[in-house]
Amino acid sequence: MKIRFYLALWTGKIVLILMRLLGKKGTTFPGFIALKICPNIIGLLASSFAEGAVIITGTNGKTTTNNLLASILKTAGKKIAFNREGANMLTGITGALLQNTTFAGMPQASVLLLEVDEATLPGLCRQLTPRLAVITNFFRDQLDRYGELDTTIKLVKESLPVATELVLNADDPLVAQIGTGRKGVFYFGVSTLPTSSADSTETREGRYCSHCGQELSYTLFHYGQLGYYRCPGCGFSRPDPYIETKEVKVESREISFRIDDDHDDRVYQVPLQGYYNLYNALAAFCAADRLQISREDIGAGLNRYVSDAGRMEQFSLPGCEATLTLVKNPTGFNQVIHTIAELPRSVRLLIAINDLAADGRDISWLWDVDFEILALRQDDVKQIICSGLRAEDMALRLKYAGIKEDRITMEHSLEKAVEMLEQPSANTVSAVEAAASIAEGEAVFILPTYTALFPMRDILVRRKTGEKQRKAVNI
Repeated sequence: MKIRFYLALWTGKIVLILMRLLGKKGTTFPGFIALKICPNIIGLLASSFAEGAVIITGTNGKTTTNNLLASILKTAGKKIAFNREGANMLTGITGALLQNTTFAGMPQASVLLLEVDEATLPGLCRQLTPRLAVITNFFRDQLDRYGELDTTIKLVKESLPVATELVLNADDPLVAQIGTGRKGVFYFGVSTLPTSSADSTETREGRYCSHCGQELSYTLFHYGQLGYYRCPGCGFSRPDPYIETKEVKVESREISFRIDDDHDDRVYQVPLQGYYNLYNALAAFCAADRLQISREDIGAGLNRYVSDAGRMEQFSLPGCEATLTLVKNPTGFNQVIHTIAELPRSVRLLIAINDLAADGRDISWLWDVDFEILALRQDDVKQIICSGLRAEDMALRLKYAGIKEDRITMEHSLEKAVEMLEQPSANTVSAVEAAASIAEGEAVFILPTYTALFPMRDILVRRKTGEKQRKAVNI
């Protein structure tokens, strides 16, 4: 076994070094090679981390939560190993371990922090027992790959070792039910949002109680199925959060909040947009607290966070800032649309929809996205460019949402679509309007699905439209 382990370790690390010399960034291929040689290499490497392993899973927000927690831990002086770029299958996790381990198999960090794909969790937990597991939320995502949502939740629930402490989203009944009957469970939640309401027209999962099957009753909705719920049948209800907000403000470039804690009157600030990112920040906050990180370091780590690739990432385009963010399911897309709709200025959008395996072949989920919200702000929506392999499907969905046809343009080429953003065409906005919009600080959003994300980002970087400016914590 030792021979196979070291052969896998050395081969994987050499492949990783060669890839770096060739200018390649990926960790998946070295991980694939190492796993082929020694299938249990993850457990053998992970067992050496002095402060254990922390894993983050769920449908939306895994990468952002993972990297927010990494920023906090680094601020607190912890040495961490983590899969920063979101390679969350077994091959990517193995690659991240190879990166952070010596040729002798010794870790170069004390904490192992891993974003984990929901379907990968069973295989991972057969090799290691996490110290802490964070679950962000559960939404319908890639039905052709995962099957029914209930199947995914069952996979996650049955995979988590009894000894693992859990950090769960109290506001999501699908997540909260995982903590029923377990010890060592700590919940995070939001008391209220400016947009919270007593009823909801959004598509939502988890309409029925996971325990008895009766329809859940809500007194408050935040978004999707997140909110204050109770089952009239068995009494299952939103658990009391261990960490809960009491004041929330979401501005154009920042989220600020206070915690419901008589001994903590700090205002926590995170340089992110959108209410969904508030949940990511709370998940990281709660996990850091359970890892014995001080509130001072938690606040500083959140404040120093720099957006990840394609997660509300900022790029400089001529005359304006463009925001690049991944869209992959109805609830996530709806939250991005709500963020855009609340901006007090005109907007231009580039939406790139692919249907490759990593995106999910079935794109019918686009019909569950509330694009009608954009139709209500037609005068402010100056241009929507539909790109990617399924540009026509996206354009059709916008047409049925009530978007004026003269505002919709199709361009399959991602490169040409970006050019159109930089130089609005005459049939979408006049030169006078374009100049006025730029002068007023027009908002530009680029919204790709997964396989369009990194090609789009490469285009933006290659065209020298702007690189991220990293702040004090370079994670």
